[in-house]
Amino acid sequence: MATSTVTTSRPAGTRRRNPLARVLLWVLALIVLILLVTALWSRWRVRAALPQLDGTAQVRGLAAPVDVLRDARGVPHLRAQSLDDLYFAQGYVTAQDRLWQMDLSRRLAEGELAEIFGRKLIERDVESRKLGFRLAAERSVDDLPPDVRHLLSSYAQGVNAFIESHRDRLPIEFVILGYKPRPWREYDSIAVALNMAKMLNTSWPADLEREQVRARLSPELYADLFPQDSPLEHPVAEPVAGPAHAVPPQDARSTPTSAQPGDLAKSGAGLDPTLDALDSTSADDLVLGSNNWVVSGAHTASGKPLLSNDPHIAHSVPSVWYMIHLEAPDMDVSGVSLPGAPTVIIGHNQRIAWGMTNTGPDVQDLYVEQFNPANPHQYLHNGQWVDADVRDEVIKVRGSGDDHLMVRVTRHGPIIWQSGGRSLALSWTALQPGALQFPFVAINQAQNWQDFTKAIRGFTGPEQNMVYADVDGNIGYYAPAWVPIRRSGDGSVPEPGATDDYDWTGYVPFEDLPHAYNPASGIIATANSRVIPLGYPYYFTDAFAAPFRTARIFDLLEAGTPGRQCGSAQPAAAGPSGAGQNPAPQRACFTVDDMLKIDMDIHPLDDAWLAPALVRAAAAHPPDSDAARKSIDLLQHWSGEAAADSPVPLICHDTMIALRERILQPKVGDELARSNWSLSTIFVEKVVDQKLARWLPAGDADFDATLMASLDEGLRRIEQRVKGTDPAAWRWGDTIPLTFHHPLDVLPIVGRFFDVGPFPQKGTANSVKATTPGAGPSMRMVVDFSDLDNSVNNLTVGESGEVSSPNYADQFQAWYTGHSFPMAFSDAAVERATVHRLRLEPESGK
Repeated sequence: MATSTVTTSRPAGTRRRNPLARVLLWVLALIVLILLVTALWSRWRVRAALPQLDGTAQVRGLAAPVDVLRDARGVPHLRAQSLDDLYFAQGYVTAQDRLWQMDLSRRLAEGELAEIFGRKLIERDVESRKLGFRLAAERSVDDLPPDVRHLLSSYAQGVNAFIESHRDRLPIEFVILGYKPRPWREYDSIAVALNMAKMLNTSWPADLEREQVRARLSPELYADLFPQDSPLEHPVAEPVAGPAHAVPPQDARSTPTSAQPGDLAKSGAGLDPTLDALDSTSADDLVLGSNNWVVSGAHTASGKPLLSNDPHIAHSVPSVWYMIHLEAPDMDVSGVSLPGAPTVIIGHNQRIAWGMTNTGPDVQDLYVEQFNPANPHQYLHNGQWVDADVRDEVIKVRGSGDDHLMVRVTRHGPIIWQSGGRSLALSWTALQPGALQFPFVAINQAQNWQDFTKAIRGFTGPEQNMVYADVDGNIGYYAPAWVPIRRSGDGSVPEPGATDDYDWTGYVPFEDLPHAYNPASGIIATANSRVIPLGYPYYFTDAFAAPFRTARIFDLLEAGTPGRQCGSAQPAAAGPSGAGQNPAPQRACFTVDDMLKIDMDIHPLDDAWLAPALVRAAAAHPPDSDAARKSIDLLQHWSGEAAADSPVPLICHDTMIALRERILQPKVGDELARSNWSLSTIFVEKVVDQKLARWLPAGDADFDATLMASLDEGLRRIEQRVKGTDPAAWRWGDTIPLTFHHPLDVLPIVGRFFDVGPFPQKGTANSVKATTPGAGPSMRMVVDFSDLDNSVNNLTVGESGEVSSPNYADQFQAWYTGHSFPMAFSDAAVERATVHRLRLEPESGK
């Protein structure tokens, strides 16, 4: 049978398509489509979380309407008809902008980070569970006066009203991490505030290090490390007579009456919500603190006081603070709040203003507890075995099973550290019964110095240098807190806990805490350095911050405004002979702009000491290397400012570290020589200036030789991490780049989309504009009592925590360059500034 074959000819110029290529093209197209859809959905989803800013919103839980007027930077001005509705609205509006930050803060405090981030953050949870923050917060709510608890309840209801009405439009961070927030509780606000106390008061790790240092040094050498007599010190507290009595712990723990609510364990330097920065203890961050000052009308253009405050905190995005204006019957206050807590923490009302910096007393002591070998739940107290409180903490861990943590608590506090059979209990004022109170409603309502000091009487900590001013022209200062009085020792190293010998016997009486009122100078300034005069009858700490920033602020304020005077400071006095009068002295002419310029000052006094010291040393011991010779020339011609494009601050920074290590290493060894503590630079300056031979390194002919050897070592270290070996080409600002990190940075890739930065910086850790890569001014506020509408305030990045909001980072440029924005306060000024108007109305039928 014949067969035939049919063939089909392919047109000329065509090729057979590869099926694999076709599949790959389809896959590529699908991937592109998925990416496009994902991008469009992400953009929609991010924008869906933006808050409603205009119109009317029906809100369950309100008793009457509340107006929310926002300015161009998104700052809300709330007008309510009752305090209940005011704090309800504060909770609602804060959640509009910062809900995920609030949720993260309470998780940090309550030890629930691993539940959403996984095992990488388990150690953070372990520490919070050991400290028992959630238990302390829950207990404190039960102990609060009814009106204060009601306040926290109103705030929580406002937060929950937002959560319930926006469960399908939550911030994108909840979507990325795949969870939803639980309802807000009253104790969550207290827990958020405990984060602040931990950030500002944690000193116990330094006690362990000091114990090692003290074991290797003679008493004389150990005392040298903590000099208290620097000529740069400017203690602002008035002398007190002495300890007539201590406030016994049982009295201090008494519950305040509702007429005088006490203190939340919160202060004026703010909570940093980022995971990496919250527990920052890097060498540079150790010296950071805050600045505040107040000048009387004798130093201002208007004749009325000016008050300035710029707390220094670890940087993050969203900003640590949330700006807000609260207005209701018996309340009209503006300033910054802590996301997660009601009221205004730092700010002003119609009559007074206040600012805060951390005082830094030692309120944490470690005790070496002896546990029973036969029963690990018993410890020794005065010869008797006593049962410890033992609890099992269950920590949920994403992607794995639950972890169980056994926490033992002695009469001193929780066992916070164990090593080699040694167990240390932590006694901390913040964990004492009655320590977590809330005075800020009373502070917000205070009308004068008497009201203000009454309100802060119950403030238990962390101790704050509170500067004060009022419309009547008065200025003042108070540092309220529970500061322990010890039976023996100073609490700077672990002490035996088996007896009562080192226990606390009470607290410094309120009347004897550091304070001042209308000083003759008309100037009060604090920057975390020593605020008490030598010989003060109570021990606070020997580790106040170095006085460089404080001294520079006083220098600038006392110098006045050269070339710009404002008339007589006081009536002219009669001359010595009585035949005529001396010319009336001219007073300074400070304005709000002058205060902002001081905030941005970048003249570090520690570098101003080191640079000429190195130049003198080079004259005695000429440098050998070309880099050292160029560095000495740069130091000799330095302007004194830590500019971003200057190499001198970098040379001084690394040389000072090398100098400190060279002096310490022969005495304490390599590891401890790398220690940094608050007064370390003052220690080095004293050793060199006074030529303390007991610290002269072996082999160095004199301290000039020590300085030059340290310069060589500092230059060697710089050359290892920067490009180029020519010191003139180095740029200080490039070595301390600033990035505001979002907490999602703990996740790969994702978090970087939320960050702001990097940017080069100017200033140093010891300039008034305190600068490190991870920390600095968290906000800048200046209150002008000649016209409260002339007051200014700004945050680091922005008011909103929503990455797609125009207010996410719109304040950064002003913060970066030292400018600011008006704090509209009067009704007329608020109306002029309003760009968005939202009315919150009670839900109909409810």
